[in-house]
Amino acid sequence: MTDAAAFPVRGVIEGFYGKPWTQAERLDMLHFMAQHGFNAYFYAPKDDPYLRERWQEPHPDGQFAHVVQLAHAARELRLAFYYCVSPGLDMRYGRTEDFERLAGKYRRAYEAGVRHFGLFFDDIPQTLLHEEDRERYDDLAEAHADVALRLWRRLGEWSDACRLVICPTQYHGLGNEPYIRRLAGRLPQEIEIFWTGRFVCSPYLTEGDAAKFAQWTGHHPLFWDNYPVNDLGMANELHIGPLLNRDPALWRHASGYVANAMELAESSKIALYTTAAYLKAPESYDPERAWQQAVAEVAGTTDAPLFLRFADNVRSSFLNEQESPRLMEALLQFRFQFERGDQRQAVLALQAVFDQMEETAAYLLTRMQNGKLAAEVRGWVEKYRCWAKVGQSAAAMIGEAIQGRTAQAVFHLLRLKQWRRRAERLPQKVCGHVMKLFVDAVLAKATRRR
Repeated sequence: MTDAAAFPVRGVIEGFYGKPWTQAERLDMLHFMAQHGFNAYFYAPKDDPYLRERWQEPHPDGQFAHVVQLAHAARELRLAFYYCVSPGLDMRYGRTEDFERLAGKYRRAYEAGVRHFGLFFDDIPQTLLHEEDRERYDDLAEAHADVALRLWRRLGEWSDACRLVICPTQYHGLGNEPYIRRLAGRLPQEIEIFWTGRFVCSPYLTEGDAAKFAQWTGHHPLFWDNYPVNDLGMANELHIGPLLNRDPALWRHASGYVANAMELAESSKIALYTTAAYLKAPESYDPERAWQQAVAEVAGTTDAPLFLRFADNVRSSFLNEQESPRLMEALLQFRFQFERGDQRQAVLALQAVFDQMEETAAYLLTRMQNGKLAAEVRGWVEKYRCWAKVGQSAAAMIGEAIQGRTAQAVFHLLRLKQWRRRAERLPQKVCGHVMKLFVDAVLAKATRRR
């Protein structure tokens, strides 16, 4: 086995809720993917109405021309282009007219040169909605299997080069749940099945879980990893940390791995770079090294050191509970030095930490070379700057207080509270709870002194 053959499918899916990427962003992403060893792009934006809510209607000619352009660009870059339709919100599975409309969607793409397709039943009710379907099928799994098999046969009539991927309604768990076992048991091996692991957003993906899924379903899972996506309840998180906690031996029982990207296309490249590094060589993958290389490429080598300093404070996600590790260490050192050593030196060191934060934020807000990246992360950098101002005020207040200058200390206390209000009004998640805990401790100490 060569490293590049570890995962047969190495993909990125535009499968998030939110504003779909622009055509320029998609074309740029295809080139990024080709440069970094990905081999499949899945066109499946949740908020493209003609793929989901209005799936029965054909794409308008102008929009479909974009789909054709993407398919051609992907083929030139040796990427598989998957055209994915999500009919489950209102499809009558047993009705011939509905199936023919669905097949017609795929036929139009087929005639434009597409040979890879996705049939998605995710994020819909887990029961049959229509009386005629309840009379025809025993359950949802039987209905989905029936549609998938009819579609698979239809694709086979067009060409033996067609491929089909299914996203089931129950797309996470162990793989021994009744729905997925019943569905998978009726599908041939050639139809691949998306799976997100034990959870919608799985903190870990393990070889053992993949092996069990294969044992129970008869299919090797095609992993749909919901990282770095940050839609819905994760919208205030900026997922630009490295890919973590994916088993080095996951490839042994997987048919492939597909990363769901963020609405922020340029920012997504940082995490996707690390994903590409994992997929190329899962057994020797070094997250920190890949992350530093990713930032150097996306932010640029000149801006990388400052961007990494900021990025260290937006690393938390369902993959990583630790936030702002370097800032936390600096605050712990301050506490120790202040309580057991030279208080003035402790304050000066603390002031330097927050001055550096403020200088970093100012640079990233005004001088970044990658303007698109700067625009996407601006809200998080602004909050980072607010926390820097909070910290500067806290350090100044403590410095004045230990010298007995009460009036000056009160002035900085008021500024601290003002900047904290500004920071807390911004919804972006920056520094996790680190700054809040620090400020709460400082204010509690100030209150006791008074």
